[in-house]
Amino acid sequence: MSLRHILLGLLDQPQSGYDLKQVFEQVFRHFWSAELAQIYPTLRRLEEDGLSRSKQVPSDKGPDKKLYKRTAQGTRELKRWLESGPTAGKDRLHYLAQVFFLDAASRDQRLRFFKDLRSHFVAELEELRAVERGWSAEDPHYPDALPDEAFYKQLTLRLGLKKVAAIVDWCEECIAVIEKRE
Repeated sequence: MSLRHILLGLLDQPQSGYDLKQVFEQVFRHFWSAELAQIYPTLRRLEEDGLSRSKQVPSDKGPDKKLYKRTAQGTRELKRWLESGPTAGKDRLHYLAQVFFLDAASRDQRLRFFKDLRSHFVAELEELRAVERGWSAEDPHYPDALPDEAFYKQLTLRLGLKKVAAIVDWCEECIAVIEKRE
């Protein structure tokens, strides 16, 4: 997956880099992250490549802000990316690399590691469930009869819920096995 293509997908309406960062934090965080230091250079490249255009507009909070919008060429590139088929790659799970070397830690540190990891993912799972509850309360068509523009977005939420719940279960299994083993 490419940040460039995600941004193209989001630029159907004019948005600033800051607006896009908020979307990443609210919508994509269970499967993609991007920092402003990545977003702004990518937006500049999209504009240089003719895939987006920008305009300066007044801001309520200070200096003018730059809003970006996808061009017709950008829409064609987004469609080309979607039609190219799924891009399945390997996830980088930093915590799993730590687990690989956890034998170098004390027993207490090992248990604390998994308890902290479980706590992190329990909180993430609750946040995703809150999104699901809110969506369900707002839309009587939730989940399966949503219109296309919402239905496919909801499918990403479904995977996020399943994936994070599986990680929580795995953490609990690991804690039980470590406690029994040691």
